Amino acid sequence: MLYLKLFDPWRSSLCTCPPKYSLNPYTGCGHRCLYCYATSFIKDFYFPRIKKNFLKIIESDFKKVPEGSLISLSNSSDPYQPLEKKYKFTRKFLEMLENTSYRVLIITKSNLILRDLDILKKIKCAVSITITSKKFCFLLEPGAPTYEERINTLKILSQEKIPTCVRLDPIIPGINEEEILEILEEVSQFVKHVIVSTYKAKPDSLNRLINAFPQYQELWRKLYLTEGQKIGRAIYLKDKTRYVLINRIYQKVRSYNLSFATCREALKDFENPQKCDGSFLINI
Repeated sequence: MLYLKLFDPWRSSLCTCPPKYSLNPYTGCGHRCLYCYATSFIKDFYFPRIKKNFLKIIESDFKKVPEGSLISLSNSSDPYQPLEKKYKFTRKFLEMLENTSYRVLIITKSNLILRDLDILKKIKCAVSITITSKKFCFLLEPGAPTYEERINTLKILSQEKIPTCVRLDPIIPGINEEEILEILEEVSQFVKHVIVSTYKAKPDSLNRLINAFPQYQELWRKLYLTEGQKIGRAIYLKDKTRYVLINRIYQKVRSYNLSFATCREALKDFENPQKCDGSFLINI
């Protein structure tokens, strides 16, 4: 298979997601998020492009995926980035799922997904909306829809009975660890599951953040380059720091009686194996 592949090719022990396939309808992403990890391994990531012969190849790939499988859209780009307005690759793939037993988890920052409500109502799906910041949305994610548009998207999806969860991701020290609790309060009435992840530094993304927020340079260099720890392919905050950041959110989520999970944190107290990505909502 060329485009539709088993998720997590590195077979990382950090991942507690259920078995699934992954599809990125586009290469690169136009949202240009400063913290993006995919820029470290996808060339010219901020210059997104279509995949050659996408529809023809995906039809062939799709025949090799067992009925009932879970498919994730997307893990290293946004399936509803600006290119989707013109090419509609994501919509055309979703149309392939009608009248099948396949399940799809859609991960996006975009209100463009509302265009496809007609299809979402006909397939087995759940939607995860990523929110990082209200105050610094334009700086952190210059090409992505606004915070208000994302909140409204969650509201409409919830009203339309589409299973929804929110990714509060990433938590960046100094930037959003306080306002994330306010954001959680706003989204709690529209979601059933909350996923949290701290920022994992890579050289290119850390440099972008420092250039955009030079006032936090000393803090981040201390937390990541001096005190941080290398786990897998990224530099993590030390365990104690991550625990404190996540626990505050976890306690708040519990007060709303919502399901909670972390993503690639390796902190046993917060792990929720097989439920971490929110795909379990498809079966509820």
